[in-house]
Amino acid sequence: MNVINNNMWSKLETSPMAPVKSEVEDYAKFDLIRYSQVWEDADILIEAMKINENDNILSIASAGENALSLLTKNPNKVFAIDLSLNQMACTELKKMAYKFLNYEECMELLGVFESNNRINLYNKIKNDLKEENQNYFDNNIQIIKEGIIHSGKFEKYFQIFGQKVLPLIHSSKARQKLLEKKSKDERIDFYNKTWNNFRWRLLFKIFFSRTVMGKLGRDKAFFRYVNVNVAEHILERTKYAITELDTSENSYLHYIINSKYDKVLPLAYRKENFETIKNNIDKLILLTESVETFINRDDVDYINKYNLSDIFEYMDDSQMCKIYESIFKKSPSGSRVIYWNMLADKRASKYFDNLDYREEESTELLKKDKAFFYSKLIIEEIK
Repeated sequence: MNVINNNMWSKLETSPMAPVKSEVEDYAKFDLIRYSQVWEDADILIEAMKINENDNILSIASAGENALSLLTKNPNKVFAIDLSLNQMACTELKKMAYKFLNYEECMELLGVFESNNRINLYNKIKNDLKEENQNYFDNNIQIIKEGIIHSGKFEKYFQIFGQKVLPLIHSSKARQKLLEKKSKDERIDFYNKTWNNFRWRLLFKIFFSRTVMGKLGRDKAFFRYVNVNVAEHILERTKYAITELDTSENSYLHYIINSKYDKVLPLAYRKENFETIKNNIDKLILLTESVETFINRDDVDYINKYNLSDIFEYMDDSQMCKIYESIFKKSPSGSRVIYWNMLADKRASKYFDNLDYREEESTELLKKDKAFFYSKLIIEEIK
């Protein structure tokens, strides 16, 4: 088995490669923190990846939580990449918080816990950031004061929904009742008799329409390959989350309703995972580049697990297939690729005979997906 040489991987963060342009760079903006948290369920991602200690994993960074979560399974290396300088700044801040702070301090700095001490905590780690990232946060210190996980465009979109829209639909009592422990029959009854009123359906369909989401949440260019009714799809998936899943244990739903976390946390923020992530933090390598560029690097010769988020939603199928052709050159039989479909129907195994779509496994894991916006989880394995 070819494993990346330790001297080689330590140089990756400072050894740029000639970029291979990604299609999405032509039409989407990357000049802001679009996501300050990862809105993909790390619990089912880890189940899907089947990580062992010899694995070299490529993970879309986004805001860092899922790359951090992968460290709980003690892989050999996790390469977190993203096109956006600001997303990588966000991810590096979190990496250094886990590396140099204790659990309570880390959660306070990030915004998971309430705190009036974030500037002091930031000062403890700021000199360990890359100069450009330190300058970014120094010049945008309000991000630090508020807690970085609340600062993304997508998070602010949810904050508007939770703080401005939902109060027009349901009382505070009803909103908290939604999050209480209930049996499945009780959840269905609550949804039908209390939650699913006319105002809920009307305002939900307006707020989560392609137009409003494109303006306030996701980049409108991300809908380029979407041919479904966006609001109807998200409404149906939200109904599933409220009725089929335990709302009392769904951290993503808690954040959307309350604009903050309480005791229900995503995997990377849970106390029981902190020390393992901290102990493995130097295995996390951060690179600002496209998937296409990374896979084609001469100094990376072995990747056998891929967390590709939902990147294929933003490109045509020919570009997706080109990425897979590069993956085949670097990845042996048994390598796994995991990604989500939210609104666009993308699956590379339709085009390659040497790629096995693990349909039953994918379907069963999606049923447990607490980040309920996605229509499909795709697990593919190289034969």
